[in-house]
Amino acid sequence: MRRFTTLALCLALPFGVQAASLKDFELNSMLEKVAQESSVGTPRAINEDILDQGYTVEGSELINHLSVRASHAEQMRANPEAVRKQLAASVCRNTGYRQLLARGAVLRYQFSEYKSNRPVATERFNKADCGLQ
Repeated sequence: MRRFTTLALCLALPFGVQAASLKDFELNSMLEKVAQESSVGTPRAINEDILDQGYTVEGSELINHLSVRASHAEQMRANPEAVRKQLAASVCRNTGYRQLLARGAVLRYQFSEYKSNRPVATERFNKADCGLQ
């Protein structure tokens, strides 16, 4: 009986690994498509302070690259909790983002200063941040 259990586990293990790999592959493919479609027309102004530079993907992370004016960067640095709260509200209200998060994606906002590219802030959101299972 013990041999049968061991044999069954040895045979089942590769299928579980393949399923996880397939899931990761499908998520990455979906994120690449979203990044490509969402980057059309970039750079584009979101408002007078923020310029959307487009999206990229690293593994299971969809990264939105944003440039901000130096004055806005200072405000963001002075109020990191407010920045995160505002971004979280925006992410969690967005049906498309919620669907990506539910599939295991992480959304990352990468802020840098316009022209100098000096880092300002990085915020990551996963499904737990929006109360998803």
